[in-house]
Amino acid sequence: MLTLTACSGGSADQEATVGVSGVTASPTASTGATVSVQVSVPPAPVQPGAKPVRFDPCVSVGDDLVIRAGFDPGTRKRATTEGVGVFTEIGCQFWRETLVDGEKYPTGAVSVTSSDPTLDDIRKNSGHEVFGSDPIGGREALLYRTPANTGSCSAAVASTDGIFRVGIMALPAGPSTRVRPATRSTGLQRYWPNR
Repeated sequence: MLTLTACSGGSADQEATVGVSGVTASPTASTGATVSVQVSVPPAPVQPGAKPVRFDPCVSVGDDLVIRAGFDPGTRKRATTEGVGVFTEIGCQFWRETLVDGEKYPTGAVSVTSSDPTLDDIRKNSGHEVFGSDPIGGREALLYRTPANTGSCSAAVASTDGIFRVGIMALPAGPSTRVRPATRSTGLQRYWPNR
């Protein structure tokens, strides 16, 4: 089981926790095992490079694992970070929603991706803060956060593709505290010229 907790050290930040069991620390190309996935997703992007990323968590992580981790498998979508360019990253993201006053609000997300950067690439990236480096499943691993993304953190495990990453993000439950545009414009009307 891989568990990420307390991604952000500040008390004002949300604590992000997810347990993911059954995902190997060394994902490789599919071994032919069939997983149950209720939502179909488009294929991974075409990879023109000489060494393609072969493990696709979007079709290799079954719904049962997503449910055990506390997320809704019906929200399965290609990861927003997915792409082919300087590096290749393929995978999926899932959401957790909570009912507040009769409305559903997202309270967390998890992404599972496989990519060709290495753990050294993460260590050298000034945009990441590494806060742990204990092995996971016998494989070299890093726990890190990206300060630009408050309330989130990632675990990256060395794999045959480069890294296998599980990233989590916690969101506050309930309506946003931001002022709605209509309310804001009504409050500013007194400053508008009378022309």
